[in-house]
Amino acid sequence: MTAAPSKADIVKEICQRIGLRQSLHMSTGSTEPRELFIEIDSAFGLGITSRASTKPELASAIVNAAGFAWLPQFESRGSTITRDGLLAVLDAVLFFKGDTPDQ
Repeated sequence: MTAAPSKADIVKEICQRIGLRQSLHMSTGSTEPRELFIEIDSAFGLGITSRASTKPELASAIVNAAGFAWLPQFESRGSTITRDGLLAVLDAVLFFKGDTPDQ
């Protein structure tokens, strides 16, 4: 059995999929940077930054734009996205790129 990917691993894969040369830096406590969601918005021209401001709002808008559901367990206190939430964002990125999620 292989270990589940860490939040940092998921962020790194998202960055690679959207064409960023370097992965964005994770903050203390494995907190994903807000810039990640802004970069996704920019990469796919979703226009979500004009109507969403918090990380959960941005992530939710990305996932919803792909036609997927944003679940309560995808975010936690402090405006942080959970590992499962990041996996949902990755699935949305794969959808926008025309790839299939590795589920």
